[in-house]
Amino acid sequence: MDILLLQDLADDARAWLAARHTVHYRPDLLHDTAQLHAQLASAQALVAPPEVMINRPLLDCAPHLVAVGRMHDDSETIDLAACHRRGVRVVLAASTTARARAEYLLFSLLHLFRTGGGALPCAPGARDGPGREINDSVIGLFGLTPPAQALATMLVPLGARVVGYDPAVHRQAELWQRLGVQPLTLAGMLKMADAVSMQLSYASRYRGLVNARVLGACKPGQLWTCISRPSLFDLQALAARLQSGRIGGFMIDSDDPQLTAPDSPVRPGPRVTVTPGLAAHTQESRLRGSWYLVDRLHDVLSAREKRAAAA
Repeated sequence: MDILLLQDLADDARAWLAARHTVHYRPDLLHDTAQLHAQLASAQALVAPPEVMINRPLLDCAPHLVAVGRMHDDSETIDLAACHRRGVRVVLAASTTARARAEYLLFSLLHLFRTGGGALPCAPGARDGPGREINDSVIGLFGLTPPAQALATMLVPLGARVVGYDPAVHRQAELWQRLGVQPLTLAGMLKMADAVSMQLSYASRYRGLVNARVLGACKPGQLWTCISRPSLFDLQALAARLQSGRIGGFMIDSDDPQLTAPDSPVRPGPRVTVTPGLAAHTQESRLRGSWYLVDRLHDVLSAREKRAAAA
């Protein structure tokens, strides 16, 4: 066995890969750890979804493994240090979902503006007053990640003024000017923005970053859309701001169970919309991600074969 697929790829990409390597598509192994470990004994590459922990116990069962791949950019369940020590290449198709995520954020901003943060009305007059247009609004980008960069190119032509903050990007960086985004401090952005799009990359130092003090700086009635992890928020503080109306509406794309648990302070309701991890999943992003993975995996395995032939 060369490649073990626990996560399916686009048909043409998988066919291309199967013409060059031995490929086994075994999604059934996701729920059978013992059989998965047995199959890994002969695998040289593994493509697995985020629910599969790629850690030392798994790597111990895969002595021939040289590469692991994921369709998206979720590396939280990958022990990157362990992979590096074993010489296992980690291939993440991160950039292939940027457009899909940006379009989701644009959709959610338009939804929030039109509904004021609530559910979409079924008929004219079914809500308290008309919705708003995004033209002439101020949109704050919280995190200048690739989805935010794509989103900025959509918002500016729609007539929005775009401001932003990213703790990892210097305010003098040329990227801000190139995108037409005005860099501000976090407090300055929150004070000015009619709506905030949050796509900040997770890091442990940012856990709970959006707390009561930060939310206290928000413009009254501010709308939020988010594709970042909910652990970046103090959810109790967010719930209090939603209840008081300081935050007019909150839309987040995440399958984190803490958002829908019975005791969650932020559950789907009149001002909260939760979608279960849909932002990155489009036909186009799946096709791009599939081809990205098969191309990189083929390169890694071909390089290994050349080294073995030369030895």
